[in-house]
Amino acid sequence: MTLDFEGGTLEGWSTRRLAGPHSARVQSEVVRGGGHSCRFELRPGDHVSQGLRAELRDWYNPPFDTDVWYAFSTYLPKAEFAPPEGTGIVLAQWHDQARLGDPSGKPPFALRYRDGLFRFTGAFGDVASPEPDRLHLFHERPALYDAWLDFTFRLRWSRRGDTRLEAWLNGDKLFAYDGPLGYRNEDKAPYFKIGVYASGPIEAPLVVYHDEYRRGATSLAVVPAHPAPAKAEMA
Repeated sequence: MTLDFEGGTLEGWSTRRLAGPHSARVQSEVVRGGGHSCRFELRPGDHVSQGLRAELRDWYNPPFDTDVWYAFSTYLPKAEFAPPEGTGIVLAQWHDQARLGDPSGKPPFALRYRDGLFRFTGAFGDVASPEPDRLHLFHERPALYDAWLDFTFRLRWSRRGDTRLEAWLNGDKLFAYDGPLGYRNEDKAPYFKIGVYASGPIEAPLVVYHDEYRRGATSLAVVPAHPAPAKAEMA
């Protein structure tokens, strides 16, 4: 499945988590490859679904105990992406899907930014909760700005056994994890969201670009259609 914005629209995505037309706009000035990418802008006061967010959701819920590969490219423009110190930002997340009326929990897996660092986090619990039984910090590294970053993830969610998670950045292996992840009481595996979400107040708009989103059963299925950019240096 490819949802890379090349059609010039947001077709194929759920747009319920957008405050307005500015929140997610397909444009052609800053692109990873091809002709289009999506510019996300989060403004102070953009509260949606009990949070300060501008996110698109992939409708797909993966089956348990099955490999699914995900890939996308992200660009942080340093001049337009300056969250306040101490405010966490979620750039992409795999969110749990609770039964109607049941509480949701922290994202079972997320790519975050805080104070100049990328942080890859996870959560586990027997029951979904904002305070899960176990929190993970899988990996942390300095953020990269003003360059396209190619993220790739391999996920095999398990409701009763161990989940398998692997992550790469620009083709380099970041980490791997085998163990409990997600929430045992939920019948559906986590779904994917991308954009920008702030865990606290922001003082000015935050702009992020995402492109080349792909999902498939193998690593070959999520290879970007366009050549990789030169590797970015750490800021």
